[in-house]
Amino acid sequence: MKNIKVLNTDSPSLKKSSVNVEVFDKKLRNLAKSMIMYGESVDNCVGLAASQVGHNIKMCVIYLNNSWSIVVNPKIVFSSKELSVEYEGCMSLKEGNLFGEVKRPSRVLVEYFNEYGKRRMMRFEGFYAHLIQHEVDHMNGVIFTQRMKNSKKLYTDKQLEKIFENPSKDNVS
Repeated sequence: MKNIKVLNTDSPSLKKSSVNVEVFDKKLRNLAKSMIMYGESVDNCVGLAASQVGHNIKMCVIYLNNSWSIVVNPKIVFSSKELSVEYEGCMSLKEGNLFGEVKRPSRVLVEYFNEYGKRRMMRFEGFYAHLIQHEVDHMNGVIFTQRMKNSKKLYTDKQLEKIFENPSKDNVS
């Protein structure tokens, strides 16, 4: 396994669309394992796209139901009309561990392959719907701040804690 270096949002490669994975081999699985090891080693990582670590392929790892899953060539086949707002963060934000409000469909159905090339279908709801859409956005060259109403309104962990302690307050000092 190799060390993972996460690109920051200044990197031009993060703005490019990724290509489909054609070969499901040990190299792909080793990359996924390295990405998972990285995710386990840092705070607040629940997903990481291959494009964030310099591989322009449609693959990500996500932390789902208390374990990591490998998602290859995901395709959102259904998005609910109902929207929800979640606070999203990104390992590629050069500013550090910051979060912002993003409105997305609250439910999605995703067709994808596992790391061995076996076709899967999964329904994602709430936070997990945001998570998979966030990673698919990375594969399409989109950073979550581009989906925000106000991309300058980012919060630290401590500010988010205050928001959740007192949700009626709009602004956090």
